[in-house]
Amino acid sequence: MHTAVEVTVLGSGSGGNATVIRCGDDAILIDAGFSGAELQRRLDTAGVEASRIRGIVVSHEHDDHTQALRIFAKRNNNIPAFANSLTMERLQMMNKAPENAVVFTNGSPFAIGPFQIEAFSVCHDAVDPVGFVIHCQDRKIGIATDLGHFGKLVPLKLKNSNVLIIESNHEHDLLRSSRRPAHLLHRIHGRRGHLSNKRAAELMAQVVGPGTQYLVTAHLSDDCNRPELVEAAARDCLKAMNREQVKVLVARQDKVCQTITV
Repeated sequence: MHTAVEVTVLGSGSGGNATVIRCGDDAILIDAGFSGAELQRRLDTAGVEASRIRGIVVSHEHDDHTQALRIFAKRNNNIPAFANSLTMERLQMMNKAPENAVVFTNGSPFAIGPFQIEAFSVCHDAVDPVGFVIHCQDRKIGIATDLGHFGKLVPLKLKNSNVLIIESNHEHDLLRSSRRPAHLLHRIHGRRGHLSNKRAAELMAQVVGPGTQYLVTAHLSDDCNRPELVEAAARDCLKAMNREQVKVLVARQDKVCQTITV
């Protein structure tokens, strides 16, 4: 008998990112980009006890993914934090690395409790940013947020995940008409920035497979996107693939997303 795997996006956006994945009595956090108090509040909302968390896995060093990393780990019996070597070095330079630091190698699977995790490189303006594929109980969860471009590797790793969490950051026209300075527009729209709704849909078309049950859109811009635009783009993509039975969730910055059970 399989134990259910539960996935909850605790929040996603430029103000903070964290996702908790549970299997039985074990859980892992992907990123810890809120204050310690806010991260704890969101875990409480999701019904997850911090004592169940076996590790915090870090995608990259930006503050909206690591704000609570050190303090949350320290408050909870020095939960181990996992990052690749360049990211861990940068966290140490920023005085953010927790006491119990574990280095992984991109492309080499590692285990935390019942979870088998593999990190893969993505294009973003961090020192060595990654996405993740997590396997547990024959389920596959694929996560790719904070990327401005994808080639062959990202679709290869994400393909046919049961749960897909994919960035859909901005609507091109809203970004272009925003009052953001030119250098910021260039960063967001560049290869090391963030995916537009259109590019996100192109990625979805390559990775949604027969095993895909849930598609979660993530890291929406507050002022250059709208949830209804993101959802419509995702549903249009699924309709074109004849995969309308795939459930679409839009992760938000201001609230905890519905828990997914697979």
